[in-house]
Amino acid sequence: MNLKLVGKTEFQIGDLVTVNHLPQHWRFCIIGIKHDEQNRPLAVLKALFNDTFIIEKPCSELKSLLIKGLL
Repeated sequence: MNLKLVGKTEFQIGDLVTVNHLPQHWRFCIIGIKHDEQNRPLAVLKALFNDTFIIEKPCSELKSLLIKGLL
């Protein structure tokens, strides 16, 4: 198994995250990454434990749950 250190703004599909301006108990999985008009990365997020809650947020507003040891 290979481990990789990930930079602060480098997120990938499958990462578990929270959003800075949302309650911390709302947890999401990244299901896609796209870019806005200014070519900034946007993450497509699916809420854990809620099948119908899917949102898009800039990657700069995300915090990883796994690096912090919250899961």
